[in-house]
Amino acid sequence: MVKVKEVMKKRVITISSDKTVADAARIMTNNRVGSLVVVKNHDEPKGIVTESDITTVVAKGIDPKKLKISALKSKKFRKKSRLITVKPEDNILEVAKLMVKNGVKRVPVVEKGKLRGIIADKEILIISPELIEIVSEKLKSKVNAVARPTQTISGMCEDCGAYSDELKQVGNEWVCPECRTEE
Repeated sequence: MVKVKEVMKKRVITISSDKTVADAARIMTNNRVGSLVVVKNHDEPKGIVTESDITTVVAKGIDPKKLKISALKSKKFRKKSRLITVKPEDNILEVAKLMVKNGVKRVPVVEKGKLRGIIADKEILIISPELIEIVSEKLKSKVNAVARPTQTISGMCEDCGAYSDELKQVGNEWVCPECRTEE
């Protein structure tokens, strides 16, 4: 079976917890990444900052230039604050299950307390395309658990495959307006 060290990205963009959310946004933009690993002493991972964290700060009307990264660990911004990590020798399938279970897209790779890399869902899906089916079903079950039957959502139509901001549930499928009128 494939190990994490075989597919992880070794170059990890990091940030210290005393920087601001605006600093994080700038670093992410400049490096074209969707997350930063928060580190202590340059290689000891303490957390992760994602685009979603930045969006939450802005949506709450908080000035990202004034809010420190360390404040993102509070329950005001996150339901879970525990950092999930994996080891370079871990099995990719087990890591994929861990990511789905915890609802995360990226996981720092740590060995002896030191940051060694990062693995994202993209790397896993590239080497194991059969996992796309598993992840897709898991996401569908989460959507079905929170969406009301009369609600519209954004996503891919399960009938024609086109993107739509007006998907509605018909039977067990989320379909676009065009596919709903064909029935």
